[in-house]
Amino acid sequence: MLRKLMGYRGWKAWMSYDMHISLLALFYVLIVDDIFRPLDSLILISSLGFYFMYGFLINDFFDMSYDISVGKKRVVHELPKVVFIELILVMVFISVFHMLYLNASYYIAVYILSYILATLYSAPPVRFKTRGFFGIVINGLIEKMLPVLAIFAFFNHFGIDTLIFLAASFFMGVVDIIAHQAHDYETDLRIGTHTFVTDIGIERALNIFKYLICPFSGLLMIILCLLICIKITYASFIAILVFIVYAVVFVLILEEKLVREEKVFPVYMSCLFLLTNNAFPTFLAFSFSIESPLKTIPLFMVALGSQYYVAKYRFKAIQDKIIPHVEITGDEK
Repeated sequence: MLRKLMGYRGWKAWMSYDMHISLLALFYVLIVDDIFRPLDSLILISSLGFYFMYGFLINDFFDMSYDISVGKKRVVHELPKVVFIELILVMVFISVFHMLYLNASYYIAVYILSYILATLYSAPPVRFKTRGFFGIVINGLIEKMLPVLAIFAFFNHFGIDTLIFLAASFFMGVVDIIAHQAHDYETDLRIGTHTFVTDIGIERALNIFKYLICPFSGLLMIILCLLICIKITYASFIAILVFIVYAVVFVLILEEKLVREEKVFPVYMSCLFLLTNNAFPTFLAFSFSIESPLKTIPLFMVALGSQYYVAKYRFKAIQDKIIPHVEITGDEK
């Protein structure tokens, strides 16, 4: 059972887009404010990792009957209920330990709020995830925006750039959850699960997604990228490189030399997600580590390791010449 638990999808929280945008916020603040606190930064990342794991566990606990009914049986479903609850409480205890160590009032306030909303998102009777529009709003808050805010709050960095990060991260979360609901539409409809997409219908949801949510989110992400390139000028190099790569990918798709299986997520959003969640965090982590390699190498290794699944699936796509629809949040077989 222990071996199976090591394959639990909750561990992937450390390698998810939620962690990636948080890492981007962290390295942005460290570089722009010229802060050198590698140990505190590691503990801060760890606190978010266990928060994300809690989110997976509490969601899987209250979704157990729904998941089993559609064949999404998780490793944790094999645990006795009392052990499942104990595992959740362990995550809470570890998170409290992190808060006590970091001892920053603004950060603690945001962190506790995140925990409350993450619980109410899945737990009855509130269960925000089944409340249509409110579900996608809460999801946007708990998965990306509030963790990013926790980082800015910890370092007492508040300004226009903070608002840009928060707005972009919130709408990135909205894009993620609507795309996820669109892919799960048939299954959710069959078992009677209420989501934003099932409530308004797939055609209307896709129109709103493609012609409103994605363009507006894309604009915010471009503004975020410009902000980073202005504040950290050498980051322009990696931004230009990513845009060139995606221009080539777009041409290859048009010429049918590369097949893209994704039917919901637009190509331009994929490019912006790659830049903000993968290229920027890794590049900035490397740049930060140059200052004092011996002290910052663990921080850089965490940032690099967080890209494992993205790198794995991108490499496979290059080999197969097929870009699949991928969600890394399933249990390992």
